[in-house]
Amino acid sequence: MKIETLDLHGLNAAEAREKTNKNIRWAIGHGVEVLVINHGKGHHSSGFAVLKSEIRKMLREDPFIRENGYRVVYGESDQPVALTYNEGNTLVVARGMESQFIGGKAQQDRNQRIFSDDSRRQRKAGKRRRGGR
Repeated sequence: MKIETLDLHGLNAAEAREKTNKNIRWAIGHGVEVLVINHGKGHHSSGFAVLKSEIRKMLREDPFIRENGYRVVYGESDQPVALTYNEGNTLVVARGMESQFIGGKAQQDRNQRIFSDDSRRQRKAGKRRRGGR
């Protein structure tokens, strides 16, 4: 899986949009399957995640992404591709790769075991037993 990362920390909104736009076109043109955009959570702005909201709005409105078979996946989503990320990240993912785990073979196998339906059921059952429910 080809993965690239784009860090937008320290940029203003206009610079971040321009850099993101260029990198998306480059990544899609070069067959990158996952572009991780690290825009931050907004802790260093005045209580509002400016870059996060600007970048996500831009991505939702960009037809180039959909026309080329890509999707936008938020870092806080429960899609397997986003499990190692948080709300400070947004991913542009080749369609069909949303259900893939990121990382090497060992990491992918580990994530598969941890986040499988059986494993989730076992964790919930264990919590019920410990909680007395």
